[in-house]
Amino acid sequence: MKRNGKRTAIALTIAMMLPATSGTALAASPEIHPSHIATVTKSEEKLPERATQIVAALEKLEPALKTLTKRTIVKNEMDENLLNLNLESPESNDMSAIVVFDSKTGELFMYSASVHIWKQGEIATDEVILQRAEKAVLELLGADKRKQAGSPQLSKAVKEEDPEDLTDNSARYRSIYYPVVLNGLEIVGNRTGIYVSTDYAGHILGVSSELLDLKETKVPDPKTALTPEAVKKQFFTPESLDLGYMLEGKDAKPGMQYVWMNNAYIDAVTGKQIDSIQGTEIAGDGKRNPANLKKLTLSPKGEPLIVKSRADGEKLVASLFDVDTKVMFTEYNTGEFDGEFIHSWSDEFGHEEVSISVDASTGEVTGANFSMETKSLPVPLSKEEALKKAISFIEPYVAKSSTEWQVEIFDPYKQPKLADWMIELNEGEGEKEEDTGTGTYTFIFYELHDGLPVFDRYYWMMVDIESGQVWTFIANLPEKEGTLPILKPSVTEQQAAEIVAKNLPVKLSYFWPAYNGKQAPFLTLVYTVDKSKGWAYVDAVNGTLEWGEYEE
Repeated sequence: MKRNGKRTAIALTIAMMLPATSGTALAASPEIHPSHIATVTKSEEKLPERATQIVAALEKLEPALKTLTKRTIVKNEMDENLLNLNLESPESNDMSAIVVFDSKTGELFMYSASVHIWKQGEIATDEVILQRAEKAVLELLGADKRKQAGSPQLSKAVKEEDPEDLTDNSARYRSIYYPVVLNGLEIVGNRTGIYVSTDYAGHILGVSSELLDLKETKVPDPKTALTPEAVKKQFFTPESLDLGYMLEGKDAKPGMQYVWMNNAYIDAVTGKQIDSIQGTEIAGDGKRNPANLKKLTLSPKGEPLIVKSRADGEKLVASLFDVDTKVMFTEYNTGEFDGEFIHSWSDEFGHEEVSISVDASTGEVTGANFSMETKSLPVPLSKEEALKKAISFIEPYVAKSSTEWQVEIFDPYKQPKLADWMIELNEGEGEKEEDTGTGTYTFIFYELHDGLPVFDRYYWMMVDIESGQVWTFIANLPEKEGTLPILKPSVTEQQAAEIVAKNLPVKLSYFWPAYNGKQAPFLTLVYTVDKSKGWAYVDAVNGTLEWGEYEE
């Protein structure tokens, strides 16, 4: 299989240079200014005829683009086979766009525009946004490319509780993803497809595509797959469910749930669980090691995890990581993102950093990260020593209301021996030995209620084995405190597993394994769990299958 990896990298580079832009979806956050791209100079380049047609189609779709009269056509410095058309407003540097074309064919490679071109305030319906996205895809990319992709997937609206606050400084985006479809099946694991982004009013802010060349790829026949019923019987078992409480359950009310914990792909031919990157089988078929699930008693001190100022943050960083930010760092930055304030301290080069995330409305700490060079211990930490480190890290901040907790331990990832295709893609470097197990232990501490975990009250952290340093810490606590009742399940684990198997759809798809950033020369048939309605669980009291909120 061939993909134009160089051009993918160029698009990602452009996207990653933009403010608040995610590199996983090229058009998801389309704020762009030509000055943010590799240095360009004016030239006598001319657009191919097809490119000229696309520009006319763009201006017909979005007439406001006609006001961007300062225009330059330059060769893309990262790929001479691409042309950049930069569009700017004579009145405002905030109003700009870029359209990137194939210099020979004139076909569209990428389009991205600043949201400031349009006045914010209007909120279009999902139907209108999907209609405008579909029209943009057909007119800018063409019907042939559209045929390679399936049904559009529209992102959720953000912060709908405050729909009137759509100023230029709080503009919202909607993204539409069209996944690649082959033999009627989606290809999961690589996000190939067509991307469109809009503002809330439905103005087209970005268009890009990442499609496939399957000439050298082995594509299995969907008829070779096991039936969904056979896979469900093997996959949805009592061992894959955990029973526990939710303080903020359905309709924000306390409840008891059987939660389905596995999130692996299932090989549709063998029925085995495989990882979502390399496609290799998961050791033990994803079953938990009982020794890695422990109940323990903590000695909580109830110290507040609250940061409402830079000084508060510096004090907490000193407490959590033993770091004096005033001595060790020269840079301090803060900003709000998705309802959280991020406080970060770093050196002038950004090589070393500590940061804290806090809830913007309450000041409660939701996470902390440590990214600094550390000295190795004489002997790497054992699992027991790493657990002691994790306990000593969180005990000062655990509320005194509870002393009974459960910890789940995730062992360091061990690199499996490479398959033949991985060795070949590794350009003859040979088969690597299995990883020795250095890395990090991951711990999730759940508060216990009546001997069962409370799934929405936990602390999550990673402890480095070689240095003993906590790298990442996350606190997930309910927004509202409440009293949990003592509940009794009406169904057993076996019955809950049968309910899941009967009612939860599985979806047959193609999966494209990768190794070291290179794609395998074949596709694999996989079953994935349909999460379109949310994350599945069984209400343990009512015995019904429910869906909780899920964000990918």
